[in-house]
Amino acid sequence: MTFEHIVQINDLTKPELPILTRFQIWEGLVLRARRPDKFLVGVDEYEILEQEPAYMKRCLQLPGLQIVDEVRFLPESRIEYRTLPTDAVPAATLVMDIEEPEPESIFIRFRYYSASIENEGDSMPYDQFLQQAYVLTDIETVQIIRELAGTGAF
Repeated sequence: MTFEHIVQINDLTKPELPILTRFQIWEGLVLRARRPDKFLVGVDEYEILEQEPAYMKRCLQLPGLQIVDEVRFLPESRIEYRTLPTDAVPAATLVMDIEEPEPESIFIRFRYYSASIENEGDSMPYDQFLQQAYVLTDIETVQIIRELAGTGAF
């Protein structure tokens, strides 16, 4: 499955909405990687296995599932997540790019890549359900970043 969508951060046509800086957005996305429990529903526990300035390896505990992934940081530009495959979890990739087509007009492009898990004859379009869940999670991520930025967290 390949899926991509964009979330608008700053709407320059709505001056009543606070403008977030690229730095604030970046810090929020980094926090999502370092503290997945604050952003991702179902993450009961997590452990940072390795950490360097531009890389980390994590282990996430979800109900009945363990996920190990690697995260790469390209400062104030991109974060890449690569889920390591297991018998229960296929390899997957999430890329978040901060895009600024004009000053202060900022978007985050989310790109998801994974093996499709839809089965022939399956009445539930699981990939479609998953895509909707990704969009909701990503919109919620931006809301959490807005709230944290509003408190002066970054």
